[in-house]
Amino acid sequence: MKKKIEEIVYDFFLSSTDFNGIPLRRISEELKIEYTKSIDLIKELVLNEIITIQSSTNPHIIRTQHYPIKNQLSILEDAKNTKITYSKIGEFNFAVEDTEFPICLYPTKNYLKENRDLTQYGYADYTKQLALGEPQLKPLFFDIEVIDRYFSDPRYDTIFNDYSGRIYCKYDEEGKALLREEDQIFIKTFGLGFDDNGNRLAVVYLRYLKNLTTEHQIFWKGKEIKGNCKILEEYYKNTIIGDWAFSHSIFSAFLGEIESLNNLASHIFGIQLFSNTFKDEKRPKEFTFFFTPTLKNYESFVSLLDKMISENINKGFFKDRIDLFEIRNKGNNVSEKIPKGTLRLFEEWLLSQFTIDNGSQSGIQEVFKPLKNVRKERQNPAHKINENEYDKKYIEKQKNMITDVYLSIKSLRKIFQQHRDAKGVEIPGWLDKDNNIKMF
Repeated sequence: MKKKIEEIVYDFFLSSTDFNGIPLRRISEELKIEYTKSIDLIKELVLNEIITIQSSTNPHIIRTQHYPIKNQLSILEDAKNTKITYSKIGEFNFAVEDTEFPICLYPTKNYLKENRDLTQYGYADYTKQLALGEPQLKPLFFDIEVIDRYFSDPRYDTIFNDYSGRIYCKYDEEGKALLREEDQIFIKTFGLGFDDNGNRLAVVYLRYLKNLTTEHQIFWKGKEIKGNCKILEEYYKNTIIGDWAFSHSIFSAFLGEIESLNNLASHIFGIQLFSNTFKDEKRPKEFTFFFTPTLKNYESFVSLLDKMISENINKGFFKDRIDLFEIRNKGNNVSEKIPKGTLRLFEEWLLSQFTIDNGSQSGIQEVFKPLKNVRKERQNPAHKINENEYDKKYIEKQKNMITDVYLSIKSLRKIFQQHRDAKGVEIPGWLDKDNNIKMF
């Protein structure tokens, strides 16, 4: 009888579509034996390390781990007291076990390793791991540059959130994939992780890697990082525990400050300060911690930041408030009318409107320094050709730049809040909770 149970569990796992386990009660039903007797037989198979169990709200997959034999035996013994509730809706009869944590049975990893033929999976290593009973939510870590292959290819959509993202191939208007079949991939979610030295890594759960084609599984395998790696706490809580983390990245905080500053300007002066707030789907995909530290990527980030600040400032805001041009004397009684840059307009206007108690203007000038530095940094590569290079210093440069710019925009928002007509504008509370604004 135990041999039959062994075969039923093994065959069910092999024929399942998602490496699933067979429900506990199915054993007694298929073999037409008493439910409690089937449990005693299964306990012997667990002791012999032929069968392992999962008990949870979703035991149909091996979720995060295999449990100690002692725990499994205790759970199985308790399951003898589980009753079935029968109900009927119309012509359909339903039988539901009276438990929050049903049980499914699986072959053990050792049993699968000894008995399973993996030929059908070829070089698809991540699918093989699931076929051998590895937990589906086992985290695997990769060099951050693994994402760059898809980020840099316009035939893929790479969607980034604060500390997670997803990848999928694009389709044309007729629903035809833009890529050959071997490159048609979909990764439902990936997150941020770190190695022992604090270097950023990409982390993907095993179940989402099995959907990669063999060609791409080989590519990812070549970028895999071993060792003592860790998942970012926020990503772990959201995806494994199911608990929402309420921290925000500095990128989201920057966008929140841009929107709040714009709302203040509109409310107080009746016109937007910025042309675009880059909300939701307009959020630039370069606004991410999944940043491969190359000169090219850094220059692209600087260029983006400048477009979001100086090129995004609405010149119409300053019309009739300040002179939009300066007159330059070119000599020989010739002068030239030159338009002022947006940052200069903003700074001059603010200096004319806002008075610091000690009468000094240096405070406002300091606020604008990081914004001007972005423009200056962007202009450097614009006038020369630089050879691309890989250097981790660009991670720190990115961090420093976004931090300085974020603090400048936040300071400007707080200055606008001091205006007498700003009282009716609601600012999201999280923007002033500095411990919730994180740099990962």
